[in-house]
Amino acid sequence: MKADPKGPGHFPEPIALIAKLDAELGGDRSFNNLKAHQTLLIGTRDKINTWMQGHPDDYR
Repeated sequence: MKADPKGPGHFPEPIALIAKLDAELGGDRSFNNLKAHQTLLIGTRDKINTWMQGHPDDYR
């Protein structure tokens, strides 16, 4: 997203969602931590998918 020709400003919501997820995970990508944050991971994925569906020209 950040390398897109339209610039990172074109994707503010997905980038913010990913940053929030990274902060919640605290840099710990272990299975146990990911499992503990599974609801957050799935919710973030779904929010990004919903956002991308509203911008179909951005992910052909």
